[in-house]
Amino acid sequence: MKRLLIPFLALMIGLPVMAENIDISVKDLPGRSQKIIAMAFPDTNVKKATIEKRASLVQYEVRLSGGIKLQFSKTGALTECTCTKGAVPAVLIPEKISEMVSRDYPGNLILSIEHDSKLYEIVLDNGVELSFNSSLRLISVDYP
Repeated sequence: MKRLLIPFLALMIGLPVMAENIDISVKDLPGRSQKIIAMAFPDTNVKKATIEKRASLVQYEVRLSGGIKLQFSKTGALTECTCTKGAVPAVLIPEKISEMVSRDYPGNLILSIEHDSKLYEIVLDNGVELSFNSSLRLISVDYP
């Protein structure tokens, strides 16, 4: 009996953690996500869109032509933008962060922005990583 109970418990604990990734159409994204894509990347084609379902987490990932990766929350809020061939569009960067980067890191591009309700993380083209709190105050700088 014990031999059956342990694998059964391990299976039951592991099931909710397993992620399910499903390819979707752009039309299946939340409206908010569609508006962000149209506004920030009007001339860029969507290569792939997926929904990831994992336990209580639902998020969307969109890959655009030109090496652009976007992640959205289940409500359609942008949580991450990574650009491999150019800068993150200015419209996606809070003005206070953009001004600080222009002033303190002139000539550097923002290649990635990631945020949640408590933290913004920025990666510059020189490898410097900047972290900001929810009030957009710089809280840490990591050099490569």
